[in-house]
Amino acid sequence: AQIDLAKVFSSVRLLGPPMGEKLVKLIAHLFSPAEAEVARHLPLYVPKPLEKIAKRARRPPEEIRPLLEAMRARRVIVGGRRGYSLIPLIPGMFEYMLMNGVDTEWHRTYARLLVDLISTRYFRRYNKRPIPLARNIPVERTVDGQSRVLDADLMSEMIERHDSFAVLNVCQCRQSHRFVGHECRRSSPEDGCLIFGHFADSAVADGNGRAVSKEEMRRIVADRQEKNLIFLTGNVSPASPNAICTCCDCCCHFIEMIQHQDGRMALAPPHFIARLDEGLCTQCGLCASACNVRAHTFEDKTHGYRAELCIGCGLCVEPCKPGAIAMVENPGYRPPARDLRRMALKSLPATILSTIQVKLSRFGRTFSL
Repeated sequence: AQIDLAKVFSSVRLLGPPMGEKLVKLIAHLFSPAEAEVARHLPLYVPKPLEKIAKRARRPPEEIRPLLEAMRARRVIVGGRRGYSLIPLIPGMFEYMLMNGVDTEWHRTYARLLVDLISTRYFRRYNKRPIPLARNIPVERTVDGQSRVLDADLMSEMIERHDSFAVLNVCQCRQSHRFVGHECRRSSPEDGCLIFGHFADSAVADGNGRAVSKEEMRRIVADRQEKNLIFLTGNVSPASPNAICTCCDCCCHFIEMIQHQDGRMALAPPHFIARLDEGLCTQCGLCASACNVRAHTFEDKTHGYRAELCIGCGLCVEPCKPGAIAMVENPGYRPPARDLRRMALKSLPATILSTIQVKLSRFGRTFSL
């Protein structure tokens, strides 16, 4: 049953990895054989009532309810008034399971197995087409002098457009790395994601975060920027309910994918990118220390810059004392969608084509054996 469930999680509909030993080990840790037998009958994404799941599993509802509730309590499935469903390993279960900050040996083993699976870089197969689901919000003061700064580029605007705010108990990426013995060099797991709108209300109600005031959110934003963290959020307008991951180069799985070019297609082109004036550069290397995506490098006492890697965060500008770096408009920029629904609809065609491509590539590999 655990192998059958692993096959479900390997589905391209769940953005899963290919079947393999690492995936099977992870699923065997997450689900007992009895739970896996029930879980493989669950719908994907959209919850279904207990009675429908029982019918699919050909089991009495009262028999499978304890198993479903046990899985729901561990957050390996989604459960609530509408019923139960499966969600992807990442993004999905990873965030849902770790965001409340619970620390047990079971969670630590899960983190080790998941990080090991992510290290296979299976996500690169899903990022062959532009699907701009995320965007960067730059350090505001580095783009203040630009005449065409849009509201979407301003953290202050996002704060102003909402009344409900929360901070998750932990950053899931930093928490998972702490579980495998790595401590973040820029921040700590307690610097959780920033949540806005009714998402914040839900996070607090579910015990995943704490409510903060508008003024406290401003202070938190300033603190995270001082720690040289990148602000990545859903590619929607500031007024839409949203979440912001404050990411670092040593822990964030998405930043790691960007560094390897695996995640670049999921990131919207930034409104601004860094421009270097080599005549003013003193080869101090401070920009390379601030850069999370390796656009700036410093080797053999020589500064290097690759503009195609820049995501427009602006973190490199302030440590550059000679003023050799400035933020300039990116001609490839496109404004974000109005809300999450419009973003999903806009991304749907490319998402479908991407998953079909992955499925065909797997078939081709299997067929050739």
